[in-house]
Amino acid sequence: MIPDQEYIEQLMLEKLSGDITPEDDHLLLQLMEKYPVVASRFHGLEQQLHHPDARQYLDNLDEAQLWEARRHLFQQTPVRPIRRQWLYRAAAVTLILLSGSVLGYLFYPDRSAMPEAKNNPPAVEPRIMLQLASGETIDLSDTTQASLLHVGAAQMHLSAQGMQYEARASDTSTAMNRLQVPAGRDYKLTLSDSTEVWLNAMSEIRFPVAFNSRSREVFVSGEAYFTVKKESNRPFIVHTGQVSVNVLGTTFNVNTYTNTHPKISLASGKVSLQNTASRETVQLTPGYEAILNIPSGKGFQVGEFNPRNTLSWMEGKYYFKNSSLKEIAAVIKRLFDTNVVFNTPGAENVSITGVLVKKDGLMEFMDNLSKTTDVRYQLTDGVLHIL
Repeated sequence: MIPDQEYIEQLMLEKLSGDITPEDDHLLLQLMEKYPVVASRFHGLEQQLHHPDARQYLDNLDEAQLWEARRHLFQQTPVRPIRRQWLYRAAAVTLILLSGSVLGYLFYPDRSAMPEAKNNPPAVEPRIMLQLASGETIDLSDTTQASLLHVGAAQMHLSAQGMQYEARASDTSTAMNRLQVPAGRDYKLTLSDSTEVWLNAMSEIRFPVAFNSRSREVFVSGEAYFTVKKESNRPFIVHTGQVSVNVLGTTFNVNTYTNTHPKISLASGKVSLQNTASRETVQLTPGYEAILNIPSGKGFQVGEFNPRNTLSWMEGKYYFKNSSLKEIAAVIKRLFDTNVVFNTPGAENVSITGVLVKKDGLMEFMDNLSKTTDVRYQLTDGVLHIL
């Protein structure tokens, strides 16, 4: 049986684009000698690519524009890491072979023999949802949503960047709303007291319509960065699993993605933490963080933290230092809503140091990773396989 058809087709595309390595060129020639159908397919593509119509298409091609318009095709199902040299002319030739209409032209010179195109349903974008205390749900990702919503005595000002929640001072309702941020998204919430909460992907906050006169309390899971409005007569309390964070006015980060090791990192001000199970309390000063090791029962572990590594998620950057692929897989799931499967035993323990930039995309990160390590991957049906 012919080995991995997609892999062979990628070798063909590399050779046709003139960007094949000597090793891969030798391998393709061996395959063509061993399997006549491979040779026939390649020569057919080669002839069609040199057809006058195809040559005219290439001569008039705006290569840079085509790359920008079609580069996402390289982020779908790479058979193996795609080298960065595949740009402009090389990419253009490859994209000609991949694009629907020209692919039909190359494989089906007789237009009447072309198969009918099938439209794949568009991917469903993760939605940011607000569940009101009444049970009503509001899709905050809906761009047709009005910019100002009235919910009882409260007002919600909506924008693409976040939501500002306002309630009348006389409103003493403490009914809880629930804001859920899915994988691949982040969202900023401004509470009724002007406290700002920036929620990372796969995070949730429960907050009241209005805070009472004694305290301001919210419940968080996942990761969130708080900029608390100072009110000396009303402490702000964040409940997160087994830890309560008591503050007056400060900025800090809460990370409970690993619910057995919640972590609170203080950027400015002062906070008091309490282990609700043992009643142990610790106070943090800026530049320090506390991690509660729940399984060990040893209580809080306090130490300095690197703001770049801990807080850069708000810039869409994630720095890894000697992190396992298993840990990085959890970040990939949150950022790109993509599951990671380890096909090789022990691959999840490979140690990685580097940076993942969200806006560059998953494939850019995996491409760079494959160049600097022995990690190989394949994206199939929305699942990232580590080979």
